[in-house]
Amino acid sequence: MRALLLAAVLIAVLALPVAAGQPTPSAELAEREVYNSFMEDFEVRVTNPGPEPMTVVRVSVVITWPGWAPTLYPVFEGREVLAPGEARVFEGPAIRMPQTIPGEYPAFTAVVTETPAGQVEQRFPSSVRITDWEVDLGGLPEQVAVPLAFAGGMLLLTLALFRLERQRGWPPVRAVPRFHRGRRT
Repeated sequence: MRALLLAAVLIAVLALPVAAGQPTPSAELAEREVYNSFMEDFEVRVTNPGPEPMTVVRVSVVITWPGWAPTLYPVFEGREVLAPGEARVFEGPAIRMPQTIPGEYPAFTAVVTETPAGQVEQRFPSSVRITDWEVDLGGLPEQVAVPLAFAGGMLLLTLALFRLERQRGWPPVRAVPRFHRGRRT
């Protein structure tokens, strides 16, 4: 019994320097909405809370969309050294979002760091909200506001180029160009 206890303590003591030498970053995905079928980019803030410098090799975001396999969105790939206590924001390239049902979906941020023993990946849970892009002009939805704005613009353009003149018969008015020059004959 005593030998077993001694072996457990010895393993714990030997594992301490190995665990202490590995950097343990913290990462958080910038919370914001993304839009269906839009080009969007992700920002991830990686912090080195440890006492030693940490080398970040790769940062990515994985989102589980409904009806899709988990989708990987790369944010950073290279070598970036973070000093103790330093935080850095990594911004990925713009990638087209899928056309899916609006809502909040599970995601995680994966940070790969380089250690003396090799590369270590750590995952941090998060979520992403996707919505439909829409315009809301004066309380009217875009399906009503855009056709009304287009028709109003065409009416104003017509009134700017033509003036109405009364005439006998039907129709009671006719459109005459405002900037019409008389012909010379």
